[in-house]
Amino acid sequence: MREARVALGETAFETMGIAELVSLSRDSGVLGFEALACHGTGAIVQVAVERSIDEDRLDALESVDWWERIAESADEHRYVIAFTASELPESLADSADDLVGTCDPNVSRRGVTLSLVGSQETIAGTVDDYEAAGVSLDLRKFGPYEGRDHPLAELTARQREAVRTAHELGYYEVPRTVTTEDVAAELGVDSSTVAEHLQRAERNLFGHHL
Repeated sequence: MREARVALGETAFETMGIAELVSLSRDSGVLGFEALACHGTGAIVQVAVERSIDEDRLDALESVDWWERIAESADEHRYVIAFTASELPESLADSADDLVGTCDPNVSRRGVTLSLVGSQETIAGTVDDYEAAGVSLDLRKFGPYEGRDHPLAELTARQREAVRTAHELGYYEVPRTVTTEDVAAELGVDSSTVAEHLQRAERNLFGHHL
């Protein structure tokens, strides 16, 4: 497992279609930022700001899928925001989903740095796809992944979702009580997609333990 630490500059936000969201957050005085989940060309983030975000503008942003204000005090407002980088191609979403994850983001006035975690081939393909989409990534560090030592850390977000859902429905019971079609119906995707996610997840989990 490898990790690439990369930086995205200000121009990348414009190219990705999230510049207005970044600007809106900064206008409210960003105190903290945490990525809760990453999926393809989108993410769910928790943002702490000094002042309430202009929620009418937040509603109007095409890049924002949904948002919720989860805490408010005299000196801090906290939001959970789900967004999609609308200007990025779907092909990049496919390659990004093969990563174990994009983690440890650091947001500053100069841009964002984050880690791409996965095989060397997957990381290289993701970087190439970003470059092809016009988003320049500045490689700061590349080497072995020394992050969380947990089996589920070996899986992509979609693989974890598929495995958890399959387990909850009884897919791994003996005898098996549901099929991939049942899991697919619960997730709202094709059964072939579920079968692929489960097969890749099982391969990665066995690789971790064996």
